[in-house]
Amino acid sequence: MPLMAFEIRPLPGVIGAEVLGFDIGRDGADESARRRLQEAWTDRVVLAFRGMEIDEAGFMRLAGLFGENVPQPVQRPEYRVEGFPFIRLLSSRHRDTLGDNKPLNVGGTWHTDHSHLPRPPRGTVLRAIRLPGEGGDTSFTNQRAAYDALDEAARREVDPLVGHHVYNSRYAPRRMAAMTPEETREAPSARHPLVRPHPVSGRKALYFNPIRIERFDGMDAPASQALMDRLVAHCEQDRFVYRHRWRAGDVLIWDNAQALHMVRHDYDPAQERIMHRTLVG
Repeated sequence: MPLMAFEIRPLPGVIGAEVLGFDIGRDGADESARRRLQEAWTDRVVLAFRGMEIDEAGFMRLAGLFGENVPQPVQRPEYRVEGFPFIRLLSSRHRDTLGDNKPLNVGGTWHTDHSHLPRPPRGTVLRAIRLPGEGGDTSFTNQRAAYDALDEAARREVDPLVGHHVYNSRYAPRRMAAMTPEETREAPSARHPLVRPHPVSGRKALYFNPIRIERFDGMDAPASQALMDRLVAHCEQDRFVYRHRWRAGDVLIWDNAQALHMVRHDYDPAQERIMHRTLVG
């Protein structure tokens, strides 16, 4: 067997790498393979595994190479995958069953996953199950590179700030799914620094979430939202962004500590888009 049975190919720019030829049965138990993947993940922020012919068990095994399972917040019957409690089914046809029963705009604006938790999941792993004929791409920003590109005045402004994150910010650019009264009572909130050192590399990255942040400490809500608008405009520049065009067999993992992401709802709504998602700590 060759020493490097699979290839990690960095994509152009500052974000993203393709993983080609990875076999979970052959490579999944190889400690050197796991280290290579984790180092590439930390460096490139998003890894795109191509041509993965795996089932739910294989999906969970792949995710386990990057960290421990993290429970899915607000797990409803329509989100469940039988026999796999750590997998959430994401469908473009899901509706706000506890609210107005309208289709949900799942993931359709820039965000990072579950920042309202005191310990947000570091990684999100997403597997394509059913794809529309065109569209439905997922875009990512490199928040580390975006921070590095700030001038000194901007860094002095953002470095000391702390964001107050809640499940459903009053200022979110899209509506979140309604919750039961019990879920609302139990929904956590958290305070996170706007600029955080990475848990592995120690490199600083911008950490904010337009759908979760109510305000920054020491700032009122309008000033906080104005700052977030400026930060989004900075981070979504093409030089910091990777847009993933999904293919059958794709599995993606991204680093929530260093990325914002969003799905593009630019496909025919008559064509269902289904993904399986799991979270790792």
